[in-house]
Amino acid sequence: MAVKLLRTVGALLITLGFVHLAATPHIPLLLRGSPRAVYEQALGPTLLNHVLVGILLLPLGYTTWLAAVTAERGEVWAKRFLVVSTLVVFSLPLAVAIFMRRPEYYRAPLFLTGVGLVATISLLMATAVWILASTPNSERK
Repeated sequence: MAVKLLRTVGALLITLGFVHLAATPHIPLLLRGSPRAVYEQALGPTLLNHVLVGILLLPLGYTTWLAAVTAERGEVWAKRFLVVSTLVVFSLPLAVAIFMRRPEYYRAPLFLTGVGLVATISLLMATAVWILASTPNSERK
């Protein structure tokens, strides 16, 4: 069960990376209502941030996918990787709640897709890691 959940999480993290990259072209439209100086100063770093996060989610998803089977076999490095990754992924919904307070964000379909994916990924990943941690090695084989 844990392996299936982690493989699903890996695929969802990759999907989230592609959603992030797909949303990148919409950023100039979101910033367009800003004063010109703010727009010019914020556009480049905001685009860069969006692209970097999207790109970094791809290998996170892939390594989560790969670590799933290895962790089930009892490999310590894979379990540690998954625990750290789970903590990182759990910080994503918190970051959304803290930093994305404007109501108009929650009307954007790509944003809502990302938020839904982040919430689902967090819960699935935590469940899978908990299952791995609570199952003795002898029961897994």
